[in-house]
Amino acid sequence: MLVSPSVMSCDLGKLADELEKCERGGADSIHVDVMDGHFVPNFALGVESVRAIKRYTSLPLEIHLMVERPDIYWKPFMEAGGSRFLIHFESQADILGTIRKIREAGCEPGLAVNPETRFSTVSGMMHELDYLLIMTIHPGFSSQKFMDEVVPKIRESSAFVAANRLDTVIEIDGGVNLETGLVCAEAGAGALASASYVFRGDTVENIRKLKNLKQRIKPA
Repeated sequence: MLVSPSVMSCDLGKLADELEKCERGGADSIHVDVMDGHFVPNFALGVESVRAIKRYTSLPLEIHLMVERPDIYWKPFMEAGGSRFLIHFESQADILGTIRKIREAGCEPGLAVNPETRFSTVSGMMHELDYLLIMTIHPGFSSQKFMDEVVPKIRESSAFVAANRLDTVIEIDGGVNLETGLVCAEAGAGALASASYVFRGDTVENIRKLKNLKQRIKPA
């Protein structure tokens, strides 16, 4: 299982230490939530924050753009050190055009979908994506409860990837802990973004537990 700790829940006053723990735990990337106060009712990390995070880790930075105009803002974040960009299907942008520009720039493009968005509305874009980020909470705030009703969408998208022999990674974001992470793994998810669970308690051990989740899946 790929694991991307979300730094929104870390102690930003001890950023270097927190990122070092992520590396020791075997994290595959760092998830950076960017919020503009318009697309979601909250503000979060900006370009200078990404630049600071990049100074303290060699891990890829996964930039989750919860903004109305990802087509405008992804490039400054790339220049600050981001290498994977997850843009929302529900945003006010030319989605396919932005995805293609991200790939042309040598970065990994991904599409994020809110809980209410049906997989069928984005399935035609799957061949363009490196990642599909399925939200299992409403975007904007951490520590929300995992929405079990989204699990069928994880199964549907994972089955689509397998049936069409795509390399697209199905990633889950929202309320991910050891219990819900196992549910996602059983549904076919290949990556987990986790905020509160990772940084509350033993960060190194929590990441390792998430990475080993697929070993806990019982044979059908």
